[in-house]
Amino acid sequence: PAMSSIKRILIADDHGIMRDGLNALLAQEQNLEVVGLASNGREAIRAAELLRPDLIIMDVSMPLTNGQEAVAHIMKRTPDVRVLILTFHSDDNNIYHALRSGADGYVLKDDSRTELLTAIRVVLSGKSYLSPAICDRVVSGYLGGGKVGAEQQRPDSGPGALTTREREILKLVAEGHR
Repeated sequence: PAMSSIKRILIADDHGIMRDGLNALLAQEQNLEVVGLASNGREAIRAAELLRPDLIIMDVSMPLTNGQEAVAHIMKRTPDVRVLILTFHSDDNNIYHALRSGADGYVLKDDSRTELLTAIRVVLSGKSYLSPAICDRVVSGYLGGGKVGAEQQRPDSGPGALTTREREILKLVAEGHR
């Protein structure tokens, strides 16, 4: 789906080359404009309030307030902003905490350029996005009640439990079916 208006993007990453690279990559895209760069979590929080971007692309491991804490702050202060995590960290703990703090998408730095652009457009359209590289693991962990987060309850117990059919559907959706 084509995005009619120009979407404003803030890039938050503590590596200069990464910020510059993303900036250059997004500069080639129609309808996307990088409005700010932040090199740590604290700057990201400040820039989010000041610039009111549509999307923040953020790493999870940054100095002066890490990504997860920054996401939680940003969601409290500017709840309408979308957040896409872009990181090397593919471990369950990081994924779980990022999504739990309010991130809308999670992409790995070794995913392709196409993958990143897809993630950006999906998240900007109001949906959630998980890198295919981690999607299977996240869904398996969820369906199996695995330890995706220490304080997480097993999804197959209690009032919010999924039926067998709901679990099948969730698995199919994760595999890309409609």
